[in-house]
Amino acid sequence: MAQEYITLENSSNLGTVRLNKSVFTSIALNVIEEDENVKLAETTRLRNSNTLSSEIHDNQLTMNIPVQINYKANVSDVCANLQHKIFESISYMTGLQPSSIEVQVIGFIF
Repeated sequence: MAQEYITLENSSNLGTVRLNKSVFTSIALNVIEEDENVKLAETTRLRNSNTLSSEIHDNQLTMNIPVQINYKANVSDVCANLQHKIFESISYMTGLQPSSIEVQVIGFIF
């Protein structure tokens, strides 16, 4: 069963911190908005679901991010840069390192 939050243990044993998966989604959305070559895909034709998804299993975070990329940009560089920025932002802001961040190119921005 998928969890709705991740539990982070405090090194001083004073308690625990629980972060809802919406926190990670918000961080990823902020990173996507900062990049002018990337736009979050609103809906996919194959699946009628929420576009950006984050899931937590066994206290491990996985993210699936469908995007559209500017047609003039190098797709592999943009995707690698986006993946790295999302990983670094989540690690810096929460102290958690995501186990998987998948960037899916759904289309292009013309």
